[in-house]
Amino acid sequence: MLQQTTVAAVRERYGPFLERFPDLPSLARAREERVLAAWSGLGYYARARNLRRAAGRILREHGGHLPRDPSALRALPGFGEYTAAAVACLAFGSRVPAADANVTRVLSRVFTLGGTAGKKKNRAAVLLQAGRLLSSGPPGRLTATLMDIGQLVCTPRRPLCVSCPLADDCAALRSGSPERYPRRSRKPRAVKVFVAAACARRDGRALLVRRRARLLDGLWEFPSADAATRPAARRRLARKLRDLGLSLDGRALGTARHTVVNRRLTIEVLPASLNRQSPIANRQPGEVRWFTARDLARAAIPTLTRKVARAAGFL
Repeated sequence: MLQQTTVAAVRERYGPFLERFPDLPSLARAREERVLAAWSGLGYYARARNLRRAAGRILREHGGHLPRDPSALRALPGFGEYTAAAVACLAFGSRVPAADANVTRVLSRVFTLGGTAGKKKNRAAVLLQAGRLLSSGPPGRLTATLMDIGQLVCTPRRPLCVSCPLADDCAALRSGSPERYPRRSRKPRAVKVFVAAACARRDGRALLVRRRARLLDGLWEFPSADAATRPAARRRLARKLRDLGLSLDGRALGTARHTVVNRRLTIEVLPASLNRQSPIANRQPGEVRWFTARDLARAAIPTLTRKVARAAGFL
């Protein structure tokens, strides 16, 4: 959950997720949509899908026990080099270096390691130093300590060097410029995007469609379209709605904003109504659904869908 996601966001989801899926069998046997619903709001939904698939593989191939060997862990869905090393080190005490962004930052500063964070040169140097540190002492405790120092003390900007237990050994601090390490990749230029979303209601329910795309595939969303300008987004949405037998109806219900990587979304939520000859009733089951507000609160929806619902006054 913490991959690419803040502690604050994870804190709200972690406990309820474990209550729904307290062990590997319950997770492996759950329907994918139920797992995605429990993950709703955390983003990067491939993580949830891989977690469920990995649970199934562990039951089938490892007798229901998480493998200890890093190479066996890497064979599981969603387990890359870092995740396999972190589980082996933190859970099983293997002397395998695991460097997330926090560990990378701490060690890059302590040893003034060159290169850009996440790139091959810096990653190799960080893992080399981490491996040397793990040569003695409890590896899991050391790795967890470095993670905590990176998160709480050795922050990306304005590190709390005066409070750092590693200050006396930090070469970057001695150089007078700890924030120079590690070098950070340039962020992609922000792109402004306009989104038009439609809210059609019937008997206290709102119409949503299942998204079919690489990003957020299988999750529920309000019918929508995006473009470089607000009028163009509206026109695209109107064309999409024809296939559903819907038409835009009246002034905007509200607006919202959302960010996806470098895309800055300005969302306009518009009311829509069903045409008399709407083909919705004949569409493939599971691709279009009417949700009550209560249903929507428990459904597999991304944060964007939740924001649209609020802007429409539906949540």
